[in-house]
Amino acid sequence: MISLLLTAAAALPSSFQRRSYMDCGNAPYCGVLVLERGGGSGNYYHDVPEVHGLWPETGNYGNSGCLNGDPNAQIPSVSCYTDSSFQEHEWTAHGVCAASDPDTFFNTVCNLSSAPLQQMTDLKNQGYSLSQIATALSNSGYPVFNRNAGHDQLELSACAGSDGVWRLSADFNADCNF
Repeated sequence: MISLLLTAAAALPSSFQRRSYMDCGNAPYCGVLVLERGGGSGNYYHDVPEVHGLWPETGNYGNSGCLNGDPNAQIPSVSCYTDSSFQEHEWTAHGVCAASDPDTFFNTVCNLSSAPLQQMTDLKNQGYSLSQIATALSNSGYPVFNRNAGHDQLELSACAGSDGVWRLSADFNADCNF
């Protein structure tokens, strides 16, 4: 089983911690699926949990490869995003590294986020805090990598093999080493 290499976020307040470094192991691609609970401020405030995006962990965030999609490709309208300008940002900032085209990227994001978002919604409606939701998701088998209380969001670890198909996973060598 791969152990994710975590770096300390010592100087940061516990309510907002920088994401930890992610080691893909032998998987070519790894990253996080970011889900917002909706209790943050500004754009992070909304009534129901929403998907933020799928972020390959490259550069200072991890050693993931990049699929090099076309940043100028036409962005489709998808149901799991409510803001088309935000959708465009997610493609150009993260999607171009996570998929070869926007259709694949957004279908992946919507499919991967559907079940954990439903569980987050149910738990938020019951009054669960972000920390309690993180524990419940983890107990349900979701690979919670990080929690960001400042933006009221969770990051679930994900990986893709040489086929470019992303999966939620805590064991990159077993799930995406091909």
